[in-house]
Amino acid sequence: MANRKTEAEWDRIELEYLAGDVSVREIADRYSISDTAIRKRAKAQGWVRAVRRLPPVRTSEAAAPRAPAEPQPVPESAVIAERGRGLVARMLDELDATTTHQGELEDMIENETADDRDSKRRDGMLAALSLGGRAKTLKELATAFKTINEASAPQGKKAAAQDRAREVAGGSRFRPVGPPNLTAVK
Repeated sequence: MANRKTEAEWDRIELEYLAGDVSVREIADRYSISDTAIRKRAKAQGWVRAVRRLPPVRTSEAAAPRAPAEPQPVPESAVIAERGRGLVARMLDELDATTTHQGELEDMIENETADDRDSKRRDGMLAALSLGGRAKTLKELATAFKTINEASAPQGKKAAAQDRAREVAGGSRFRPVGPPNLTAVK
């Protein structure tokens, strides 16, 4: 892009610039020059670029207002928790398969990377099968499962008692005082 352009090339660049059919970057790519150089030359020589022509818009499309998108219903926490449990279970199955067939996988990696000049690819693939990597994966899955279960667990005793009290009070904190309840004492 450091080569100088001839006046003939600058004339063609000027014509394309003034036509306004393509972007300045496209012109720059076509002539192997920077778009900044074209902009500087246009400013220095007073080139006035035509407004870029857009395809015509049909009146039926422009006149009809678009309906707002329907909001997606938020799934209940129990549904989200069940999906999360399923995902954790599938990932545990995958980890189990990797652990069960570790020797076979190591042999496959050795055979696949036998012709490699550099051992980086083989080392990376073996690191994925290592005990440390599997232990870390299991720990992260256990943490995720614990978090999912805690998030979907029913509310605690205190919150349940407050809900029952609110229900007895008719949804309000203050309930009107009614007649006394008489009970027989034996």
